[in-house]
Amino acid sequence: MTRTVDVLVIGGGGSGMAAAISAATSGASVLVLEKQSKLGGSTGMSVGSFTAANTAYQYRAGVNDSIELFIEDMVTANGEFEERENQSLRRVLAENAGPTLEWLSALGVQFLGPTPEPPYEKPRMHNVLPNSQAYVAALSAECKRRGVEHRVGMRVDALLQNAAGEVIGARANGQDFIGRRGVILATGDYSSSLTLKREFVGADAAQVPAVNTGNTGDGIILGAAAGGQMTQMDRLYEGLRFAPSTRPDLIKSLPYHPLLAKVMRFSVEKLPKKLIAGIIRGALTSWIGPNNTMYHAGAVLVNGAGKRITNEETDKALARAVAADAQNLGFMVFDAPVARKFSAWPNPVSTFPGVAYAYVQDYKRFRPDVYHQADTLEELAASMGVNAAALRSTVDSWNASVQSGEDEFGRKYLGAGISQGPFFALGPMHSYITLADGGLQVDDALQVTDASGAAIPGLWAAGSTGQGGLQLLNHGLHIGWAMVSGRVVGRNVAAQDVRGDLVPVGDVKGDARFWEA
Repeated sequence: MTRTVDVLVIGGGGSGMAAAISAATSGASVLVLEKQSKLGGSTGMSVGSFTAANTAYQYRAGVNDSIELFIEDMVTANGEFEERENQSLRRVLAENAGPTLEWLSALGVQFLGPTPEPPYEKPRMHNVLPNSQAYVAALSAECKRRGVEHRVGMRVDALLQNAAGEVIGARANGQDFIGRRGVILATGDYSSSLTLKREFVGADAAQVPAVNTGNTGDGIILGAAAGGQMTQMDRLYEGLRFAPSTRPDLIKSLPYHPLLAKVMRFSVEKLPKKLIAGIIRGALTSWIGPNNTMYHAGAVLVNGAGKRITNEETDKALARAVAADAQNLGFMVFDAPVARKFSAWPNPVSTFPGVAYAYVQDYKRFRPDVYHQADTLEELAASMGVNAAALRSTVDSWNASVQSGEDEFGRKYLGAGISQGPFFALGPMHSYITLADGGLQVDDALQVTDASGAAIPGLWAAGSTGQGGLQLLNHGLHIGWAMVSGRVVGRNVAAQDVRGDLVPVGDVKGDARFWEA
């Protein structure tokens, strides 16, 4: 049996739900198809920061901001990647981020901020309270209130086209669904697609697992098969994260309720900053890996066998080296001078910009399961669970490299070696891809375009699926784009005329090479 609505949304994460609400608010009937067992996607797994200019939060804090300053700061943050930027879409983001944050606030979402986010000149990072599940709960509730229908466990495997080649719907679980005004792809990125990562980045990147295993690039594959243009598919955010804590994460475990969020916001704004920072440090140490500056100071990364495995100067090298190891785990090893350096400002081990900083002793306090300290390397190896002889050999070899000034992996910043006890290690850490910046090319209305730049009739995209060449190289921009693009595309599709021909005569399944089993 065929189900027909005005707007068909494929993907029920933040961008998909924002699109559905926007379309429904514009008077359209909406259906969301989500392949996972629940709504939320990567939005519900994120830190939840939302970067925006000209917000009420900024006004209350006395921050005088502007769209142009926001764009200038994004140019600065992009650095060498500025030449790849989709400047037109960046303006769409900058102009709509503030109103979209206010829209979320109207739905009951509360934020802490604005907080500084270097290299931005103005504080404009807003941190969601109590955690990113606030987005999922608030958007889900608004979807229900607006009459948006959603179905979970529905993986779309084909787009439907009419005789004129317009995209008019999708097929999932053997059933056809029609969007008479348009179809929106909002399925997230491709960070968990082995085939897409191997095709566009390389075999070593393909080995790095994703935080969100559901992000297999379905919408990107379908959109490309319908004539859309993939762009920026070489961009992955790779890095190391600590193994999950056995202790409950207070912040992540808090349930969302509008009243609780308001109380939290009041508390955060009124309570002493030292007390709030202490609470946040517990969450900060629960998953964020150490800053690379610790390696520059002399630390090294070793695998589960106690052996050094890479040049530690980039997140990409660290992630790929650890992922290539069968155990997918690594430890940062350092000595007393490095530990002292990273026990006080301005040298945190890990950072939540503008909010809190965690130092070596914070890991001893909050994460004793990943904190190792010993008077000798042999005792340190026992605490880590690695081979003592291998660790001793690794450190001796490293110290010799520091003395000679030449490293076998080509590392430039060697530090002072690992020679003064007590000795320390942080780990295990695992390799992950947080997200991918590749997606479909879209125009300013968020309609998917082909290689010539022409819009594909009936097909639209939002969030990571429709990132369109945006760089988004600072905290809070990915959530911002998810929500902004969802709101923009939802109202745009709802305003389309109903197609006269809604009879599917063909389907588009995408390149079979890219579908994950």
